Amino acid sequence: MHLIARGRPASWRRSSDLVSALLVVLAGVAAAACGSSETEPGTTGEPSGTGGTGASQGVGGAGGAGGDTAACAPSFEGDTLHLAVGATLAPAEERTMCLRWTTPEAIDIHGFVGTLGPGGHHSLLLAQDPAAPDGVAPCSEAEIMDAQQNGLFQMLAGVSYESSGVSYDFPSTPVQVGLHVPAGTQLVFDAHFLNAGGSDLEGCATLDLRRGEPVVARLLFRTILPPEQYGLVVPAHGDTDVSYEEAAGSRFRVVAASSHMHEGGTHFRMSVKETDLTLYETTNWAEPEPSIFSTQKIVIEEDQTLKLDCSFQNPGDADQHFPDQMCVGGMYTLPCTLPGAC
Repeated sequence: MHLIARGRPASWRRSSDLVSALLVVLAGVAAAACGSSETEPGTTGEPSGTGGTGASQGVGGAGGAGGDTAACAPSFEGDTLHLAVGATLAPAEERTMCLRWTTPEAIDIHGFVGTLGPGGHHSLLLAQDPAAPDGVAPCSEAEIMDAQQNGLFQMLAGVSYESSGVSYDFPSTPVQVGLHVPAGTQLVFDAHFLNAGGSDLEGCATLDLRRGEPVVARLLFRTILPPEQYGLVVPAHGDTDVSYEEAAGSRFRVVAASSHMHEGGTHFRMSVKETDLTLYETTNWAEPEPSIFSTQKIVIEEDQTLKLDCSFQNPGDADQHFPDQMCVGGMYTLPCTLPGAC
């Protein structure tokens, strides 16, 4: 899978939209799970501050850090971690760049803001065990999300046209909600750039992570991608139905769920095998609308099994293989060890 392929950028942009949108909604859910009866101004998890929107962050548009050299240099000191990665793009060029940084100590994140800058299409922040040397280098989203090769990963945040420049703060009452990154985790800040103009362009994407407040309610993003899926084949001029299973492995509450497929995906369902409870279902591969369980308490038991069922059509002349086609589920969860969560 290469992001230059037709139809891909919109799909991955939706992935970054999903991350940003769910982080906002789930912050409120987590606060409710902890027994909050009232919310103080400025602690709702809603976007705060100002910044670019979809209208001002189009391809090659202005906004964000731009090509400023100082702004595009990362900084890992103080209460704000400044992640930044840039690229010089020729006309019609498209490129993905990654900043990798291994955390020397545990990090609690209670807010963030990202910018795409000129030429920025989307960016993602992943957390995984170190899989490559720290630093900045060209990268492939297919490779950094290859759990079979690199191990499991968490998607922590994303920036899209709509969320570029928008600041997000997690609730702080009754307890601090946020993201927790253990010491020794490699953060991968992945930015996708494209230059639709007629001259060279200096692109720079940034993500500021605010830390300093201990996080009590830790949101977790779980990717459902069973290893058997790496053998997925959709025959040329054909269709196929597949099913995959993954053990839950722990007890947790599901607070939101969604899917990721590519063009040709016609049906997706994620369920609990033992109860046949549907966690997420859609026939829309390009614009999956996440399910948010803000009032319904869905608890997955340690000995239960998560099941994926997907259908695909391939009108092309060549077989499609993973990762050109995918059947991936995603869930934001709260651990049942958090009082009131389950």
